[in-house]
Amino acid sequence: MALPPTIQTIVGIIGHGPTMCLVREMGGQDFRFPTGKRGANWEALVEIVGAREAGKLLASFGGDEVYIALCDQALRADRNRRMIARYDALLGEGRSGRGAVSILVQEFRPISNRSVEKIVNGPVPSTQPEMLTQGSLF
Repeated sequence: MALPPTIQTIVGIIGHGPTMCLVREMGGQDFRFPTGKRGANWEALVEIVGAREAGKLLASFGGDEVYIALCDQALRADRNRRMIARYDALLGEGRSGRGAVSILVQEFRPISNRSVEKIVNGPVPSTQPEMLTQGSLF
C-alpha cells in the first residue's frame, strides 16, 4: 500500500499509529496546523495524536495547511492488524475461535463473520508504507 508523500512525511515525524489516528479523524480534508499551542486546531490535534506528537507536527507544519489524505488501504490494513491482535488476545483469554470471531464482528462492525475469519486467518499486514516511485505511478 503506497501512502501519499505528505502522509509518509507525517509517519516519519510521529510514527505509523498516531498518523493512522490522524487519517481516521481528518482524512479527506485540509487541516491548518496551528502556529502555537493554543486554539481549536491545537486542541483537536492533541486529542487525536497526543500532546507530544502534536508538538512534533507543530514544529514541522506550524501555520501550513496540509491535505490529510483518506488512505483507505492503509486504514483497512491498520484495522486488520488491530483485529488480528484482538483475536489473538481473545484466544489467549480462553475464548474459542468462533466465539472470538463473534466478538470481533460486534467490535469492528459493520463486518461479516466470513470477512473476520479471512482477516484473522490471513497474514498480518505490514506497518511499513511503500514509498511512491515514478514507476509505480504509471
